[in-house]
Amino acid sequence: MHQGSNLIGRIAQWAIMGLGVLFTIMIFAGSDAGIDGGLWITYIALGIAAIATLGFSLQGLTKKSLIGLGAFLALFVVAYVLDGGTVRPGWNVTESTSKWIGAGLILMYIALIGAICMILYGEITRMFK
Repeated sequence: MHQGSNLIGRIAQWAIMGLGVLFTIMIFAGSDAGIDGGLWITYIALGIAAIATLGFSLQGLTKKSLIGLGAFLALFVVAYVLDGGTVRPGWNVTESTSKWIGAGLILMYIALIGAICMILYGEITRMFK
């Protein structure tokens, strides 16, 4: 089983590399089809990676991981509610898109502050040991 999956992986690797070279040549030749093809390969690879990641993460699902996932979703809901969805006249986005972007930024700020606090907590507790 392992040998067969290794062979499939190598074939896929060479096929993607060949398509990448082909699309690069097409782009340098001035063809927009090379850009479209490269984007489609990227979308497909991203989808496969996301499905594989989800599949492998569901295998080791525990109570702690569900709590972490729930906390992350709760933080995202808080970030989404906190964002006002303001759109400036020069921006070419809808109010809904602005709200999603703002929620992502707020969630990033919360994660950044949380990470900094955890680093400080770890360093301070280590100093007093």
